[in-house]
Amino acid sequence: MRNLSIDPAGDVTTLTFDRPILSQTTLSELTDTLASLAVSDAPLPIVLASAHPTIFLAGAHLGEIAELDPQSCIAYAKLGRSVTAALGSHPGPTVAAVAGSCSGGGFDLAMACDTIIASPDAVFSHPGIRRGLVTGWGGTSSIARAIGTAPTRRALLEATGLEAAHLVDLGAIRKIVPNPLAEAHAVALEIARLDPSRIAIWRHLRGSNFVDRFRAFVVEKS
Repeated sequence: MRNLSIDPAGDVTTLTFDRPILSQTTLSELTDTLASLAVSDAPLPIVLASAHPTIFLAGAHLGEIAELDPQSCIAYAKLGRSVTAALGSHPGPTVAAVAGSCSGGGFDLAMACDTIIASPDAVFSHPGIRRGLVTGWGGTSSIARAIGTAPTRRALLEATGLEAAHLVDLGAIRKIVPNPLAEAHAVALEIARLDPSRIAIWRHLRGSNFVDRFRAFVVEKS
C-alpha cells in the first residue's frame, strides 16, 4: 500500500502524505515520484500536502530510527537529503501547504520547497534534540539560512515550536490562510508563470554566502 497520493489534476501535481510519518518507505516513494515528475516533457508545479487534519508531517519514523546502526544511519541520512535535494531542484515550483504541526524531517522538507503556505495554527519545530537526535537531512543549515541563527537555535537547540506568524515575519512563509492547500495551488501557478531564470536565481541565492553565490551565478551566466 502506498503512503503517498499523487493528484495531477489541473496544472499542479499535488503530493499528499496519507500518513504524517516519514518512514523509509514514504521517503523512497517520494524520491521515486519526484524523479519521475522531473523528467516529464512539461514538469508541473508541485504542492506538498497532508491528509491528516492537524499534522502536516510529524517527522521521521522513530521506530526505524531506533533500529539504525552506524552503517545504516548513513544511508538513512542520504535518503532524507536526496528528498530535500530533489524538492529544491525540481524543474517546476514547489510549494508546501502546511496545516497544523510540521516537525522534524517534515520541517526540513517544507523548507526545501520554494515557499510555504500555512494555516493559522501551523507550528514548526525540531523536537528531536529532546531525544538526543539532530536532523541529518540538511535542516541544520537550510533552516538557519532561511530564518536566521536565533530562531534556528530555538528550533534545533531548545526544541521550541515556531508559530507561522513568526516565520512570516522572517520571510520563510509566504502567506497564512485558512485553506493553505487552495492558496498553495494558486501560488504554485503564479510562480510557474515567471521566467524560469528568476526561479533559478532564487534557488541559487537562497543558499549560504549570498554575495559569493550571486557573483558565481553572474559569472556562470555571462
